[in-house]
Amino acid sequence: MDQQAVNAMLTPYNPWWTHENHWRSELPGYQRPIVRQVLGDLSDIRQVISITGPRRVGKSTALKHIIQTLLDEQQVPEKQLLYFSFDDPEVAASEKLQHEIFDDLMDRVVKGGLTFYFFLDEIQRLPRWELFIKKYYDLKYPVRFVISGSASSPIFRSSQESLLGRIKDRHLLPFSFREFCQYRFRKHHAFSDILSDFSPLREALLEGDGQLAVQTVNHLSEELVEFESKIDQAVIAYCRDGGFPEVWDLTDPIRKIEYLMEQQVRKVLYEDLMMLTKYRKPENILRFFVYLLSHPGIEINIKKVSSESGVEQRIVADNLPRLEMTDLILRIQKFSSQPLRARQGNIKCYPIDLALRNAVLKNWQSPDDQMMGYYAENLVLRELISWQERIEVSYYREKNNEVDFIFTYGGNQYLPIEVKYRSQQKQSAMLRHFCKKYEPKLAMIITRDKKCEMNDYLNLPLRYFLLIA
Repeated sequence: MDQQAVNAMLTPYNPWWTHENHWRSELPGYQRPIVRQVLGDLSDIRQVISITGPRRVGKSTALKHIIQTLLDEQQVPEKQLLYFSFDDPEVAASEKLQHEIFDDLMDRVVKGGLTFYFFLDEIQRLPRWELFIKKYYDLKYPVRFVISGSASSPIFRSSQESLLGRIKDRHLLPFSFREFCQYRFRKHHAFSDILSDFSPLREALLEGDGQLAVQTVNHLSEELVEFESKIDQAVIAYCRDGGFPEVWDLTDPIRKIEYLMEQQVRKVLYEDLMMLTKYRKPENILRFFVYLLSHPGIEINIKKVSSESGVEQRIVADNLPRLEMTDLILRIQKFSSQPLRARQGNIKCYPIDLALRNAVLKNWQSPDDQMMGYYAENLVLRELISWQERIEVSYYREKNNEVDFIFTYGGNQYLPIEVKYRSQQKQSAMLRHFCKKYEPKLAMIITRDKKCEMNDYLNLPLRYFLLIA
């Protein structure tokens, strides 16, 4: 491909080269936190930055927001910012042409003599992409790579292995409840301003300072009093519509279900996993996936899943970790005081996003009180896995009693958490048992109440835990 043809291909992807601004108006006004995180990475470390995660969560949009910020806030010259998607139909079918495009991009760096920023989307469609990145990284070319891919995580990770030490991954999950609210109330600038002033809650929890946590939450509740009913409605809406922004614009529940089934479930099970495993009966994987979604937060094991779903144990054992790696489920194991020791046995599974459960089970109704008990557990776990201090999240069980979550951090420190969202639930004797045995700095009960208080345990309302923890 000659230079003129390459320029013709690249220019539509880079409208800032010709000072066009239509692309700005097409970007949503809300920026996900990963944008600032990647910008910090670009200024602090030399490594390649990758953005991975499920399909349709906004990876490409995040790349465009990073470019916009580099232009507007750091005044990086337009010609030093280059975006390209290897999903381009003109090159996707030709490995030779893809390699020519990549080599041409690097020629621009040599000729320019300046630091370039390359944003390469759908990078997994470039065969042996990791070898190309590694070559120019090791040669110390003046280029910063920010790459993303919507292939399933295990496929992407297998290629990242040769870049160990050279790449930093930012994993982008569906919108959290906090992000959901920030987007939902984006026209009310006071809402985000208030949240930004209450960042130390997580630190208080991990330091075991229950009184500081109470003060922080009660002060926040006073500041957010005008949003009280809106937040209550947002909890229900988030449990129903989840964290995939494209779903929110669909008004018909049937269309929401069809979209999620096609874009998330079938593409992962019928395309990504088939590419990874060459297994030819994805309907069996779907069958036990449906089983897992029908039993959220219930202690299970591979033998039980196999028996009750009608799927061979081998298929369950092979594909359970793959469902986790492809961001369809969250899986936690039974607590051990040696959290990094390999363990086999019973597990609990939750959907990565509640909208996926609603779509697969064809249920788009707002959850009733009993279902909200399960959903509240799911929301708490979804928040906990995003905490950077996490070593492990597990559950504690003896006989027929359990503590919902044990958050392990700082080597051998624990934060036990019970979720008591349904009304008239008694405090757990097992929580007292765990605290007596392991002496954590703090134990916490997530409640439906709107008042935060410290008694024997920290009683923390769900809405505030999700908003500022």
